[in-house]
Amino acid sequence: MAEKDKVPGWLYEELLKDAGAGIPELSDRDRAGLILERMDYEEQLIAISGLLGRNKSTDEQLEAERGEILVFIQRSSGSALERAIDESGENFYAMVYQGAEHSMAALGMLAPMYESMFFQAFQGIRNRYFGKTAIPSGHHRNAIADPDAFWNCRKHYEKKTGEVNNDVVSGILQLSKAIGLKKYLPPGLPKTLQALFDYRNFMFHNGFEWPEDRCAVFAAHIERGGWQAWFGWSERSNKPWIFYMNEQFINHCLAMIHKLLEGLGAYCRGRNPIETVR
Repeated sequence: MAEKDKVPGWLYEELLKDAGAGIPELSDRDRAGLILERMDYEEQLIAISGLLGRNKSTDEQLEAERGEILVFIQRSSGSALERAIDESGENFYAMVYQGAEHSMAALGMLAPMYESMFFQAFQGIRNRYFGKTAIPSGHHRNAIADPDAFWNCRKHYEKKTGEVNNDVVSGILQLSKAIGLKKYLPPGLPKTLQALFDYRNFMFHNGFEWPEDRCAVFAAHIERGGWQAWFGWSERSNKPWIFYMNEQFINHCLAMIHKLLEGLGAYCRGRNPIETVR
């Protein structure tokens, strides 16, 4: 007699579950793949973390060299001291510009990943749970008559004017609310996106060294947004000169991606795909 014939069917199924047999439970993180079919987010995160780690090592190397130079300066005199002071200046500028380079490298990986992840997730949600031509009701964003524009998270509908503007952060947040995704998003995500994409706009349009007025504007954004713990800067003539994402903010952005994947998967859990007409 087969083992399953010796016990009631319901008990046999429970025993299978307890033994880890049967169909494995899909985690929310894995379930996010249902709407991110064209995105291998795990491999992307591995690649990003690898480059960030290598950049951190080179930063630490420069810092160690600076420490050695400063010690040598304290013990030197004459021409040796002059050469050491020159080396200290070269090391300082190397640290400043390498810091800007690594900040832009981190920004250039993180901001596009967020934007691509949201765009593809919305398209996956659209096709899997609503339908390609569907425009959900219940939110003023549904005044956008074109389904492609409605589901484009780079677009934001301005209720007061009826205009549709390009604004990726506002678009992401508005579309999330319109389709019931907002409650699944991690706490603090709006602030994170605003800081990340604001810095992206300044950095990618101005490079490492911004005009003085742009530095003043971004410094005001940091103050107003409460981002002081996320950005650092070098100064020239006691004024901001070069801005950096600090390690705390970079790690925060990475951690937020992991939480976002969980949220996207939680949104998918319990939702049934629409019927597809073949």
